Amino acid sequence: MANYQKSATALTESAQLIGIFAETIRRQIIIALGNSGDGLNVTAITALVNISRPAVSHHLRLMREAGVIDMRSNGVEHIYYLTLAEPLKQLQSTFTTLTTDFEASQPK
Repeated sequence: MANYQKSATALTESAQLIGIFAETIRRQIIIALGNSGDGLNVTAITALVNISRPAVSHHLRLMREAGVIDMRSNGVEHIYYLTLAEPLKQLQSTFTTLTTDFEASQPK
């Protein structure tokens, strides 16, 4: 019988990130920021995803907490940009662990 304890731990640790990528608006924000090159301010993001500014701010806060984006100040405005390197490494590690556990559980 397989022991998926390492997978359970890895999935728990990645749950926040998985939730970020699972939500449609957040995926739209990620794509918009990726396409922007230099980042976008809240006004530009709001226009692109067509939801209220407070809703965009809520999503941006969650995404910053998860490490998917970050912000820099440009005068009085805040510019948001992608910071996917570490989150992607974490997800890759999680899926590698899950794959290893799955393969070990298969009949030989």
